[in-house]
Amino acid sequence: MPSAAWYDRDRSIFEREKREVQGEYPNLHFYREEDRITVRGGFPLRHGGKDLDRFQIEIELPRNRKDDIPVIRETAGRIPRSNNNHINELTGDICLFVPEERWRIFPVGSNLLDFLNGPVRNYFLGIALKELGEPWPFGERPHGRAGIIEFYSELIGTSELEVIERYIQCLSKQSFKGHWACPCGSGNKIRNCHALEIRELREKVPWQYARKSLEQLKR
Repeated sequence: MPSAAWYDRDRSIFEREKREVQGEYPNLHFYREEDRITVRGGFPLRHGGKDLDRFQIEIELPRNRKDDIPVIRETAGRIPRSNNNHINELTGDICLFVPEERWRIFPVGSNLLDFLNGPVRNYFLGIALKELGEPWPFGERPHGRAGIIEFYSELIGTSELEVIERYIQCLSKQSFKGHWACPCGSGNKIRNCHALEIRELREKVPWQYARKSLEQLKR
């Protein structure tokens, strides 16, 4: 039997976050549907104290807030489902960022209001500017495999695909051993090479995220 979702287990925290969201976004409403909670309604795009635009959205809260990211969709059909708009064509799920970048964009411990005011707002601001013919304001990663490679290239500091794949392979393990060959390709054991750097990377990138990226690279 699966463990209780965080919004059932930590009811007081959930109710506080719900009040915070509805205090700032009164047109977003919370719905209980069997064992999940979904947030739906109008999301105003604000800048300089003014509403510049409005989007209809749906957010599915994750059962495990530590390991998973809320799923968000645009529900009015205004934004075409395509890789260019960072939307999964089949499910309508919006890709706000490469999951491994969560530590920087939506770190563990952030709440739903942080999610709305941060990556959600930035995404829809980018869409609104794109509709006006303007460039994406905060930088834009390629979709899918190319985006994963670009992220790890920046994180590790190399553009060599074989090295990137070895690092992802190492990060995808639940734990690593010091006697393993270092993914940098030096031929040394990890404990005599990049042990400290790998530990730091593992603090940023959960092994589950790295494993999913490794699966995508192998397709």
